Amino acid sequence: MGAERSADEADNAATDFPPVINGLDFLESTVELLTKTPAPSARDQKYAVIHLAAAFEVILKARLEIEDPALTWVKPDEFNEAKHRVGDFKSVQWEDTLKRVRQKCAPETQLIEKPHVRALVEMRNRIAHFGFAGTTAAVEVVTTPVLDFLVSFVHGDLLALVPDRQVTRAEEIIDRVRPGLGKIGALVKQRLAAAEALNATHVVRCLVCAANSVPIEGGDVHIICVVCQTDFGSPADAAWFYSGTSAYEVMTDGGEYPVHEHNGFLCIGGAVTSMPTGKFADGVETTTLLCLTCGEECEGVCGYCDRAVTTLAFPEAQMCGDCLDIRMERF
Repeated sequence: MGAERSADEADNAATDFPPVINGLDFLESTVELLTKTPAPSARDQKYAVIHLAAAFEVILKARLEIEDPALTWVKPDEFNEAKHRVGDFKSVQWEDTLKRVRQKCAPETQLIEKPHVRALVEMRNRIAHFGFAGTTAAVEVVTTPVLDFLVSFVHGDLLALVPDRQVTRAEEIIDRVRPGLGKIGALVKQRLAAAEALNATHVVRCLVCAANSVPIEGGDVHIICVVCQTDFGSPADAAWFYSGTSAYEVMTDGGEYPVHEHNGFLCIGGAVTSMPTGKFADGVETTTLLCLTCGEECEGVCGYCDRAVTTLAFPEAQMCGDCLDIRMERF
């Protein structure tokens, strides 16, 4: 009987995953998958992305739960303890989770920038809903900033708040994670060195790996990230990819076209769209209106011919030189 009780206790212990430990278990699984030797398989990488996205969600929501369980609800004012206990509610999405942690929990750890999390979430969504074909480098670069942040966040903001009986387990997991994280980080550092050495006219943020690693130098060549090697296609293809829609969707759903023809002196008809710079001002990422065909930065889009121009001849009216000349001919 005693032996049976011991076995039962062992089974119960094996399934005991309170929120912080649960998140750290997903984190440890991610590192284990990405550091398999001689190299992680495609399947390892797939589950590493899924598990890391789960780790991020669970760990940050665990912090909100400690502060106030209602903060984990999309609508905190509708909080119901009985429903919360059985998981019968709609929980807050990752962007609002970050926002609430910042506003309600006053974290000591500097919170991760949104583009890094968005890159992970979008990669996870493609895997979960559509399938995913990407490079090993992309997975490494996408996962590393989030891994590094979560380890720092748990150590700096969570351990002092979790019950004493969980602290030892949490510290043991972190100690196991750190060596693997260092190994992955070293690989990513090598890859990022290529981006740091870029001497391009413009370098924008990669929408796949979130590194500032996509050179825009001009020429009818494919736009390729030097870190994760994602090929965004021709300048026109890349412009539509970065716009987040397609010409077909705009035509069928309506709305303004996000990709414009260039009316540059040496580049007529190039593909222009707003590109993320990877630089932040007051927590908001800056963008630049850029021709991906010639690499020229544009001042704006003419409100009359809808072409992007280097300089607006009549800025107050958002009018290019050609349109201004046409109107002046009438007088």
